[in-house]
Amino acid sequence: LLMAEAVMIMSQDNIIASKLSRQGRVRLHWILQAIAAAFIFTGFLVIVINKNIHNKSHFKSWHSILGLVFLVSVGITSSGGVITLYSFRLNQYLKPAKMKLFHNFLGVLTFTVGVVTEIFGIYTLWFPKHGSLSAQVVCTVFVVLGGIFTLESAVKSAYSRFKALNQSL
Repeated sequence: LLMAEAVMIMSQDNIIASKLSRQGRVRLHWILQAIAAAFIFTGFLVIVINKNIHNKSHFKSWHSILGLVFLVSVGITSSGGVITLYSFRLNQYLKPAKMKLFHNFLGVLTFTVGVVTEIFGIYTLWFPKHGSLSAQVVCTVFVVLGGIFTLESAVKSAYSRFKALNQSL
């Protein structure tokens, strides 16, 4: 949820951020993303430790494999975000417009992997033991719709940046 809000905070249509300047939205974006990344890395670490304690094997399901891909993607995208944040200082090496587009694209890809990972988590063996088929379907619908609504403005932004960059070439 923090990651979704961090993505949506960049949209000018966001009610929460409507009174913030662009710089304020960027600051809130990276703060929320940093907190979300800390939770993601901590959760992954707890799962690995728990599996080691209980002598269970790792990365046997699509959910776990995609979770690892998501974890790595979060690290790469976050690093790209830091570089993008300071790209104006590095503009002799990196063009800020290109870095923003690259970070936007990586962010959309990373968030999408996260949504798919969540969906695979809903369909692990754990869920039927603790819920029902209808709960699985409802959760899947909410995750998919949430992902679509979250990414709508990010995809539009990436497309606009891509068009602007192509027109300047």
